[in-house]
Amino acid sequence: MQRLSIKQKEIWNPCTFTIADKPIEPGHLDASHILTPEELAERLKVPVTWVYENTRSRAKVRNADPLPAIRMGKYLRFYWPEVEKWLERRQEGEAA
Repeated sequence: MQRLSIKQKEIWNPCTFTIADKPIEPGHLDASHILTPEELAERLKVPVTWVYENTRSRAKVRNADPLPAIRMGKYLRFYWPEVEKWLERRQEGEAA
């Protein structure tokens, strides 16, 4: 195995997304739309490991449109309206 120097190491930039089509005014964000990985897995009826796997940086290698996630330090959260948009894009991609 070859060791990479710091200069050769690729720095990972977490993907960001717009949380809504327009700015959300304070007090108008429904907290019930913010989901933990466990809650998202339950809604999608998939294992929690699938959720984590599809949010890792290497998920972009297999899929140009990875599962949208909000990273807050060591915590991972999902905004349900963005996940719904992601699901629609996946459906459109499969139909094409």
